Amino acid sequence: MKFYKFWAKSEERGADKKDAKRSIDTEALDMDFFCQLTYMAAIATSGISRSGLFDHAAALPYVSARYFKRVNFVAKAFNHDYSEACNIVGQATKELEVKALLLRLSGVLSSGEDIATFLERESQVFSESYGGRYEGRLEILRKWTDAYVALIMTSAIVTVMAVVTLMIGNITLGFMVALSVLTIVVTIAGTWLIYRTAPRETKTHSLPYRSKEQNLARSVAKLTLPVGGITAISLLVMKVDFGWVMLVVSLFLFPLGLISKIDDSKIDKRDSDIAGFFRSLGGVSQAIGATINEAMGRLDFRSMGRLKDDVNLLYKRLLAGIDRTPCWDTFVGDTGSEQVNPSVRIFWDGVTLGGEPEKVGNDASDFAMKIALLREKRQLIASGFLWLAMAMHVILAVLLVFIYQTLLTFTGLIQSIAPEGDNVQAMANLPSFGIFSGSSMELNLMYFMVTVIVIVLALANAFAVYATSGGHIYKFSYYLAMTTGISGAAILFVPPVVDMMFTGMA
Repeated sequence: MKFYKFWAKSEERGADKKDAKRSIDTEALDMDFFCQLTYMAAIATSGISRSGLFDHAAALPYVSARYFKRVNFVAKAFNHDYSEACNIVGQATKELEVKALLLRLSGVLSSGEDIATFLERESQVFSESYGGRYEGRLEILRKWTDAYVALIMTSAIVTVMAVVTLMIGNITLGFMVALSVLTIVVTIAGTWLIYRTAPRETKTHSLPYRSKEQNLARSVAKLTLPVGGITAISLLVMKVDFGWVMLVVSLFLFPLGLISKIDDSKIDKRDSDIAGFFRSLGGVSQAIGATINEAMGRLDFRSMGRLKDDVNLLYKRLLAGIDRTPCWDTFVGDTGSEQVNPSVRIFWDGVTLGGEPEKVGNDASDFAMKIALLREKRQLIASGFLWLAMAMHVILAVLLVFIYQTLLTFTGLIQSIAPEGDNVQAMANLPSFGIFSGSSMELNLMYFMVTVIVIVLALANAFAVYATSGGHIYKFSYYLAMTTGISGAAILFVPPVVDMMFTGMA
């Protein structure tokens, strides 16, 4: 253990100093460790040496790669065999699953068991373990989305009851402010709980090459977001009705959100289709004993679904004699999917190092299909919550504006029927909150509180739906465009309806 302590201090002084000090996200580690094990199982079928296996594992861009970097360092710096290096690093590792894997790997390396068989078995076990944990979080997420709706609707009912009490009795200003603050706090707390419960995963990659939709979204964002912000501020300075401001914000957000939503839908389909592509490509290559390029020419691209055009373009680039690695990198970039990225890495590195194409293709296919199926289950929850949240937002926005406008109109009616010169005496028996005085500070404050609550609800409901579904941050603008549009429409069109209801009472 003295050697390990020396190594740890040396590593922190070296190139991995920032990586060593960085806290580990458990969810990110689970996903990365799943990718790591599948990758190692695929390349191990090539009969690669132990040092080569650990070199490739340490070079992966995953959080879990740090442990294999440490194993590599201990083995090479102190002239240990990899069995002992795995044992030393495993004993010093705090993450239980990584610790157990390294210690089991140490035993396998020392006993002479086939490393490819071991890694294949471990990757399958961890696949089931990861799937179980993911589905468990989805069940919790499902319950929290239901609880979120209940929390928001409960606060709305309490608000209605308070307003009714305001009209027939005495309520202090502090109570109304406290009630509004409580509604805002409950809304934000519910949104935060959904965010913390939802599985966090990267859906779109950050490579230089991107899909057409992602490039278009970036271009649109550079135009609509600054112009929309300037336009909204200008309208506020000009004292335009706040409902129109929210509608304008919605119009500027919607194009970006729609493009991102379309891209997200295509990514989901590509993530499902990539599994069949690798399974077919590996199987054909193994059956005819041909290279990957030749095997790709035997495939029917029409069976690739959403990937048809991307695979066809990849094949043409390979036939043109372009270097194969950049061709595959561009293929990953064109799909826009982070899930395709590790899947291609598993398949291409496994085959390039001499692995069995069918075995490697099945490993890459199983990995991609597992993630795709889990995300489909998440989308079932997200799609149901989307329409429920939007319906709830319509009800709340209309209800809040309706309540305020009713009080405002009722105040005007009371003042119109009060005797001239006797306003004070006529109003003496009315509630002490002061809403029936034409220019009351309380009525203005109530308008401010209603506006703030509507804005908070628009932001919170949009973010709750986005957190439930996941995806690129630009997709948030799609849901925010919906909620701001609903809020703006409520502010603009509910007051005339209330005025019509009270027309015959004046």
